Parts: sequence; structure tokens; C-alpha cells
Amino acid sequence: MNHGISFLLNGKAWTAKDANGAKAVPISYKGTTYVPLRAVAEATGANIRYDAAKQQISITTGPVAETPGKGERTPFSVNNVSHFKWSYYPSGITRNKEDLQFGETQYETAFMVTGVNSAGQGVAFKVKDGTQKVGVLVGFKTSETDKDYTGTYTISDKDGQAFATGKIESGTVVENVLVLPDQTTELYVKFKGPAGKDSTGYVIWDESWLEN
Repeated sequence: MNHGISFLLNGKAWTAKDANGAKAVPISYKGTTYVPLRAVAEATGANIRYDAAKQQISITTGPVAETPGKGERTPFSVNNVSHFKWSYYPSGITRNKEDLQFGETQYETAFMVTGVNSAGQGVAFKVKDGTQKVGVLVGFKTSETDKDYTGTYTISDKDGQAFATGKIESGTVVENVLVLPDQTTELYVKFKGPAGKDSTGYVIWDESWLEN
């Protein structure tokens, strides 16, 4: 029996017990560690991992994330897209409701970049390896409401190859579907707005998706 091994259950210290309520201790024998209650844990859908360096067994309960099947669309999330800085002006993730109100639609999460003008600013993000197709919903807003303003956007890879370009009116969103070349994981969305106006560009997660 190996009394030096500890358990974590959902990230917290936990003591395994047998059917009689006594402490159940893992057994290490000839380089192999035998975990008590493994069959019970697996039967209830728990995920078990053993860290030999830390001499620690980690148990996670609840639904286990499944790998999407080929051709299945997966919405943007913190698990499959990530922001990285590219533009001079601030960019990142926003969940501000006022920022994400477009007409009568309230979105929840987006990549955004501020300071968009005629010189252009952009937001960049990475997608998971193996992604073959991406749906990208872009949004655009100017700080002025005295008249209708229009901007433009370009979605490209790190080498500048454009996958989509278009015009976008202030306060609106536009959907784009991109077919990615093999090994393309970085996407750059550049916005241009009216000269002298402080505009903001968005990549809205709620209706953006990946397909492998």
C-alpha cells in the first residue's frame, strides 16, 4: 500500500473509503499504481488521472468534453479560440452588454478592437489545429450617431492572404464563412472606419463557429 499518494476530487483534497467506511489506500506494485474504487468512478462517468511526479490522483466528475466529429460545427468558446495582440490600439475580449447590443439583438461575448479609423486597426485570434472551416460574425460601431457611417473589414491569415472582405454599416453585423488552408490557425480581422472617428470592430462569438 502507498500511503504517500493523495486524492483530489474536483480540485479538493478527498479521502477514499471502502464499502465499510474505512480509508482505502492506493497500491503501488512494480511501477504500477492500483486505485481503489476505479470501477465505481468510471461507472459514474468520473475522469481519473494519475500524476507520478506529484504522487497525486485527480478525479473530475461531471460531463466530459467530447471531441467534435468531422464536419460538426462548434461555437466559439474559451476552449477553441484565443486572442493575441496584433493591433496598436487595445484589443481583447468584451462581455459588456452595451458594447454587444446590435439593434434588437443582445450578444454575450466578442473579440474587439478600439481606435478604428481610416488607417485601420485589427483583432487577431487563433483557432484549434485541424480546423477546416470557420464562421466569423463581425460587427462594427462608430462613436458618432449623427448620420449613417460605413466601415470595411478584411479577414486574412498571417501572410496576408485574404479570405473575406466587405463593407459594414455602423451598428450592424455581417456573417462570413471561411475555408481554411491546411495548418492555418491564426486569423487577422482588420477594420477601417471613417476618418477622424473613433470606431470599434468586433468578432462576435455567439454566432461564430469552427468546423473540423
